Formats: sequence, C-alpha cells, structure tokens
Amino acid sequence: LPPVKDAGFFTNAAPDMMLTEVHRQAAENPIIQMSMTVREGGRLALGDYGASRVIRRAEVDQGDVMRADQVLVGMNKTRRSFNDRIREILGRPAGAPVEGDKLVCLRNDREKKLLNGGLWQVEEITETKPIGVRMLVTSEDSVERKATDVMVRHEFFRGQEDDLAWDQRRFSQEFTFGYALTVHKSQGSQWDDVYLFDEGGTFREDARRWLYTGITRAAERVTLVQS
Repeated sequence: LPPVKDAGFFTNAAPDMMLTEVHRQAAENPIIQMSMTVREGGRLALGDYGASRVIRRAEVDQGDVMRADQVLVGMNKTRRSFNDRIREILGRPAGAPVEGDKLVCLRNDREKKLLNGGLWQVEEITETKPIGVRMLVTSEDSVERKATDVMVRHEFFRGQEDDLAWDQRRFSQEFTFGYALTVHKSQGSQWDDVYLFDEGGTFREDARRWLYTGITRAAERVTLVQS
C-alpha cells in the first residue's frame, strides 16, 4: 500500500517480475477466493466463506471481537477508539499502559532492535515519570524473548502524539496500544483470526488494494464487517 500521505515508490514503479501464487493461506482456504474477488474488482456478498464471514456492522459480536487475534481498521481515529474500548472491556485504565497490555511500535530504533509495526507486550512497568513511562516489553514477533527497556512519552498512549515537536520525540521510543491496528501498519504481519472493519472507501482509488491487504492478513479466518 502507498503511504497515507504520500506516493509509494514500489506501488507506482513498474515491476520487473510479479509473484502471483498465494502462499500465506492453504490453497483450499476460502480466504484466497475472497481476496481474489476483491483484487479483480468484485464485491463480497454477505455470508459465510468457510470459517470466514462477511457481515453487517449491526451483526458485530463483542465476544468475537475480543477473541480475535487482531482487529484491523482503516483510520487512526477508529484505531484509537477501538483500542480504548477494548481496554475498557479488559478493565484497564484509560491512556496508561499496564502489565500485559499489547503494544505496537511506531518507529524504528536500530539500537534497541525496534521495528515500526512490530507487536510487543508489556512485561513490567518499571517507572512512571511526569513525562512518560518506562517499561520492559517483549516482542510478539521474535523468538527472542529477552525483555527490552523502553521509555515512552504519555502522549503516545493518549492519542496526542501528533502534537509533539520533533525535539520532544527524540529521546522517547514510540509505542501505542496494539489491540486494533490500521491495515497500513499491519503490512508484513499475519494472524490466524482477524476481525476487519472495512474502511477502504477512505482510500478512494486504493480502496480495493487496501481491502485485499486487510483480508490477506488472516491465515485461517477473517470476519469482514461492511459499513
């Protein structure tokens, strides 16, 4: 997908070769047919596709959302709202990470081996300061389970990171809650069970590409919620 606020070099350049066979899902998995229908310009009808489903928003079941491995959306506003609601259901304090919280990394940090889009879990809150929180976090994407020490400004957990100046972000690692992610941020990742809220219309000419990307993040089951 091209960046939200810019053109994508790889998406606009003419390819030297194309990979056409899908390997993320088993060949007989209906997710492949769903994704190909979208890729070819079709619209998915409501109903069951093997273990996967296409439903209306009125049919969303809170329990199914909470049991899914990952919730995916289109807009950052929706992402923040869903993360707040999921954490409220879990009984966790608003805007403040606690032990066990699921986080997503927002910026590469080579020294600490942090990759933009990587998912992490809070192992321990070691210190809460006026400016931010220091934590030990472990990666959900890496086999290496050694905890990493990070310090993150409070604004990242309160949806206020866009208000920070560059010099305020320099000495902070960048994480936020990761129960719901945008499809853009999910690229390169996969989960067995994905709950996908279709906000592809936001991306206009890239709507089909956005939806295809979202559907194919699921390896076994995807629930697609049409607006």
